[in-house]
Amino acid sequence: MTETPSGPRVVHVVCATVRPDASSEAVGHALALAREMDQAPGARRVLCGADAGLIVAVTWLDSRVALEPFAASPPHMAFVMRGLAPCIRGMWSAGVETDSHPPETVEALWVFAIRDSDTLYEWQVRDLVHAVAALPGHAAAGPTFEERDRYRAGGAVALAAEEVEPFRAALAAARAGWGDIAELLTEGFVRLEPARRANDV
Repeated sequence: MTETPSGPRVVHVVCATVRPDASSEAVGHALALAREMDQAPGARRVLCGADAGLIVAVTWLDSRVALEPFAASPPHMAFVMRGLAPCIRGMWSAGVETDSHPPETVEALWVFAIRDSDTLYEWQVRDLVHAVAALPGHAAAGPTFEERDRYRAGGAVALAAEEVEPFRAALAAARAGWGDIAELLTEGFVRLEPARRANDV
């Protein structure tokens, strides 16, 4: 791979709900295709997992301009069409700009997006992104930048094994102070098996 360019990166998040009748083999196939997205143009790191009826894939990309080529690439299309489509009943995705680099050791992922609303103010979005960054773990969160996106912000928090329980407690405490914006939050949590390091990719 080439050197990582300077400037903001993009994190692309996919969170899908698995059909109740989906086989473990189908979910495993989707995860295998998710891991192959690290061969897509502009991709720097892919983290993925399936847990509690969800499939989550988080991809770090070089920059904003890398998102469209990545989305149109054969590895990403294979993940969506041949991996997810046969075994899910719905999904959401968001691309956000962030200064966060890909994490090292990861045991679990929490992903989120803030749905757009006429009653949502920029300062609320900014404050929630800052609140997520203050939680335990390695946060990669920021505003969305595509006009057609139905979300205002989103991202992921990558957690080492010892951070999972402190994160859960801190998230519950923080959520209590988020007020009405908490109702606009879409989220998912998965554990990765086994834990993967950056040099494993």
